[in-house]
Amino acid sequence: MSKQDLKPNHDLSTPSIELANGQVAVTGLPNAPMKQNFSILSIIAVGYNISNSWVAIAASFAIAIQSGGAVTLLYGIILVAAIMLCTGLTLAELASVYPTAGGQYHFTSILATSRWSRSLSYSSGLAAVFSWITLSASIALSSANVLMAIIIRWRPEYQPETWHYFLVYQAMNAVMVLYNIFLTNKTLWVYNLGFVLSISTFLAITITCPARSSIQLDSSHVWTQFANGSGGWPDGISFLTGLSTPQFMLSGLDATLHLAEECLQPERIVPKAVIVTVIVGFLTAFPFSVAIIYSYKDVELSLTTPTGFPIYFIWEKATHSPVAATIFMACMLTVSCIALNAVHQTSSRLTWSFARDEALFYSNKLASVSPTLGVPVYAILLDGLWVLLLGVVYVASSNAFNAFISTTVVVAQISYAIPSALLLYRRRSTDYLPSSRPFKLINSVGYIVNIVTIVWALVLTVFFSFPTVLPATGGNMNYTSVVLVAMLVLGIVNWFAYARKHYHGPRLEL
Repeated sequence: MSKQDLKPNHDLSTPSIELANGQVAVTGLPNAPMKQNFSILSIIAVGYNISNSWVAIAASFAIAIQSGGAVTLLYGIILVAAIMLCTGLTLAELASVYPTAGGQYHFTSILATSRWSRSLSYSSGLAAVFSWITLSASIALSSANVLMAIIIRWRPEYQPETWHYFLVYQAMNAVMVLYNIFLTNKTLWVYNLGFVLSISTFLAITITCPARSSIQLDSSHVWTQFANGSGGWPDGISFLTGLSTPQFMLSGLDATLHLAEECLQPERIVPKAVIVTVIVGFLTAFPFSVAIIYSYKDVELSLTTPTGFPIYFIWEKATHSPVAATIFMACMLTVSCIALNAVHQTSSRLTWSFARDEALFYSNKLASVSPTLGVPVYAILLDGLWVLLLGVVYVASSNAFNAFISTTVVVAQISYAIPSALLLYRRRSTDYLPSSRPFKLINSVGYIVNIVTIVWALVLTVFFSFPTVLPATGGNMNYTSVVLVAMLVLGIVNWFAYARKHYHGPRLEL
């Protein structure tokens, strides 16, 4: 039998993936004690709940508007969706061959040469872990902002303090950690509910706001007038820095990869879920954004709203009803809480997988799964602790939310780019991508999507570290670069103190 006929055996209850003729095997994969709870529909629901693209646009609306207005928002969504489709195709193809909870860092471990396998896969894994922790923090902070905005709107005499937001943020984090430990496996239907509620709210907003609005806009102004509010950046740089809003709509694209060991037929389900997440994300984010832009004439004015939530202001003006706008906000809050729960679940599975490969201190604890609860309790608690600490550090900064968004998407894209680069290095060999894989790209298309994934990581790393407004001050500074350096230092310390001696990842033996 030729190598092109090799077929992976995806029974992850065994410690390795044996390929059909026994000549090639992926070794070093640990046992997977998780229950296989997810079907194709439920895993898509989880992936959508995490990205919730229209909610992500609504939450970070101000960034794009300040960095180019409607032009940055609308064209940015199209650009980012196309690029992230390339990223999704790259991940889907690899996941169809190596469906494990490790996701991109397992791909890296397998594709890299023996000399660089450990260090590169450790880097990819750590970047992925950090991206999920910062995503949890950003959603928790966004949810706190939504709740506080509702309170401020109906109690204008209330003067919120920074520590009020801090307490709400920590409360949401604590509730979701406890929910993940005791209830998530018993209530997977919540993700289906979140999917239905999100789509229903999206349709209600997208239809109601333009229909109720009395504003008549000139389309040429909407689609061609670039409103550079950066205070000094050239239009091109302002556009690129404003793409953090569209980019955030597909944060957590790798979610379904890390739930692979809880799926039935993951080699077929996971690739489909990744692609559907991108497609549904675009089909909700773009119409939603068009509807919002056409619902209110002066979107820049919304940036000064007392609630601190521009989209709330626009909804109220468009519908002429504070009650309707508040209902939309309440639905958005509910959907955000479900998303936060899904992010905690996915993040803990990645941490658990990383610990199985002995990459973290106390890996024996972090890699354990409670026999009664069926979840990695220690991994969930560790991720919750990190989110708590991020709240302590950043909630005092009014610019924290922007930093969270930028850091999340930058380190996530870096974690995708590393296996993409290695796939190019291997020339997309059938030794690593068997021709019989369930999800297969034409080779020329594969090269294109792999290259786009890498280039985009470079673009994000550079431009998402720029301050969005000039001149930069302590109040408006982009702290993404500071966060990235802190992550790098933590990763290096952990490597030399523990992972260098203990960490191992799966390898492909030819």
